[in-house]
Amino acid sequence: MPTDYENLILEWLNSPTKLMQKEPFKRGGRIGNANIDKTCNIGETREAQLPNFKYDVVTQEQFMRELDPNCHDVMFDDSLPTICVRLKDGLYEVKQQITPVAFQKRIMAKKLLHLTGNRMQFTLNGDEPTEQQKENYAKFLRAWRNRNQDGMKTHMVEKQLCFGDAGLLFYFDYKGRIKSRILSFDDGYVICTHKDDNGDHILESVYYKKNDVEYIDTYDDENVYRYTRDGNPIDESTLQEGEKYVDGWKWHKPEKHGFEENPLITKRGDVAWNNVQSQCDGYETLYNIFRAIQKRFGWGILYVKGKFKDQGKKIAGNVVLNDTSLDNKGDAKFLTPPNPENMIKTLELMEDNIQKDASCTFILPKDISMSGDITGIAIELTQSMDIEEAERGVIEWQNVAQKMCRLFLYGYAKELVNKGESETAITDFQSLDITAKFKVWRPMNQTEYNNMLIALKSAGILSKQTAVENNTESKPDEMRRLSKDEEAKLEEEIRLGKAVKAGGQDGNE
Repeated sequence: MPTDYENLILEWLNSPTKLMQKEPFKRGGRIGNANIDKTCNIGETREAQLPNFKYDVVTQEQFMRELDPNCHDVMFDDSLPTICVRLKDGLYEVKQQITPVAFQKRIMAKKLLHLTGNRMQFTLNGDEPTEQQKENYAKFLRAWRNRNQDGMKTHMVEKQLCFGDAGLLFYFDYKGRIKSRILSFDDGYVICTHKDDNGDHILESVYYKKNDVEYIDTYDDENVYRYTRDGNPIDESTLQEGEKYVDGWKWHKPEKHGFEENPLITKRGDVAWNNVQSQCDGYETLYNIFRAIQKRFGWGILYVKGKFKDQGKKIAGNVVLNDTSLDNKGDAKFLTPPNPENMIKTLELMEDNIQKDASCTFILPKDISMSGDITGIAIELTQSMDIEEAERGVIEWQNVAQKMCRLFLYGYAKELVNKGESETAITDFQSLDITAKFKVWRPMNQTEYNNMLIALKSAGILSKQTAVENNTESKPDEMRRLSKDEEAKLEEEIRLGKAVKAGGQDGNE
């Protein structure tokens, strides 16, 4: 008899419509219709009510528009001031010159840097790893870097910050090598995650279209299932073993994906600028109004009053106009444009609020005084909001980091078996207890950082292995290299000791 867990999977797999169900992204909302008496007596109890809050849905296409400056709403706002330009033939043309502001891209890039600017941090757990375990651990780290898995990690975080969700799929290529690829909305992949009542991921589905054929690929811990629909009439005579039609979709025979768990890693969250989108819109509107005013009035006007001859007298390179009017009220002065200081301060205040609400700071060269303290610590303090946000991101992405480590570790071991390099690689690598974690990037001086590790190691606060793994110059197999150096040094001491002893014996004789 199938369990409740198996019945839940079958219910999803037997319905393409359910596999395409996706939780929408939300931003803002309002309280629904609720007639609640807002007064209450002392000690009074009332019947509990379910939440009645209605969210506003935001599509992932909207995220794409917000990310691209040339697609911002301000580019299509006809209410902004226009400029009237005189052409050569005496005609006039109305021009509306709009400049978007790419706050969203800047916020995304800054958050991406602090969360993924450093390589993934690995720790080999265990009191006394064997030499074989150390060697396998070094192989794993080399393969991780050679296959650019840190780059894939960064790419996945970038897609999630841009479009709300992203997927990282591990697979074996035609040569049996472990590889990974990114699935994101801007490439045409719609990720639909299916969870049980406890929030655990049960199935991961990907809906996409290729060459006018629609696909639904679904992954569980053992198989990959596929539905296709091409719009042609259903022809059951073309079905092969294990295939069938369900609701107009063609169900294909399931295939083994070759991993011990679901090879598709998904992550969902808010886009990087989610909390400040309305403020970014307001800043762009005010900024373009300010530009139009400055372009119209910002150059100043030379105002000349009186009656003058057509030609002026030139003295010392300057043109002098003599007023010939009878009332002798001629005048000439330069009219300055309106003072923009208040509007500039308003724009600066809005930019500060955007940085605060987005937990993201923008530091320009003009913001750093060469006469003051410009050490890494000083800059780190100015970016405390970015670092705090990144620390929270490390916690949110911990499951992704650990699953990437598990899948790649198993896949690489299986690759070694397929190549014939090690028949026991899968068993050997499974004995490795490795913890993976994102490491927050922050401004630092590498020399000061490495000296700090040396001091902590000397004080006994850090172990030698931690100091070796975390310094900026270590290689993936640094511990193994140190072990070889120590062995060679010991052998040399033994050889010299034997030579000294032999020399002493010769002298006694």
